[in-house]
Amino acid sequence: MFTKPPASSRKRAVAGAMAVAAVTAGMLLATTPVAQAAPGDCTTSSGGSSVSSLCTSGTGQHRIHAVLNPLDPRLPQRIILGNWAPVGQVSVASNPWGAGYVASVWVDRID
Repeated sequence: MFTKPPASSRKRAVAGAMAVAAVTAGMLLATTPVAQAAPGDCTTSSGGSSVSSLCTSGTGQHRIHAVLNPLDPRLPQRIILGNWAPVGQVSVASNPWGAGYVASVWVDRID
């Protein structure tokens, strides 16, 4: 036969359950991920034998991506990629093949 525990035991059990719930809620709040946004306000520049990008808003990463044409039309186009850089830092890609010109350029972005 089941007997009812004393009132003090029930109060301790309720208090313990509430403490566990409070700690669990605190842990959930502490581990909630920060909202992320793809990089924005990106600019590109080229000079000499390199191209670069800089993004100044958002929270993700970006990299410069360019297609280069060599001066000699018999040679193929080349694709160069910069390093992945966080917002506020510059991504740079160098042209290891020497002289040529930029056919197209854009910025790759990830959250």
